[in-house]
Amino acid sequence: MADLPIRTIALIRPADDRGVFVFRIVAERRTAFYVAKEIPCQIGGRGFAVHKLGFGDLMHVRVGRGADQSCECLGFLRYGRCRHILGLAALIRKHRM
Repeated sequence: MADLPIRTIALIRPADDRGVFVFRIVAERRTAFYVAKEIPCQIGGRGFAVHKLGFGDLMHVRVGRGADQSCECLGFLRYGRCRHILGLAALIRKHRM
């Protein structure tokens, strides 16, 4: 397994009364901002609808353990892991979301 690039994540705007929050991921000097909202997940893990600002793609991300995690991004589809799952998991741990 190749070393993962160093990334940082920050909660930019906490969840509002609708549950919508904004976070940022910085990796290799590139910054991406995301808007997200937790959504019901019936198959394990916690579900999130995640939209990268500046792009029209909406991704569904599941954060959990083992088989209870998934993402619709190309990184996850290719490598079985991605910055979205790792980032949301870190925010959950840090901010007790």
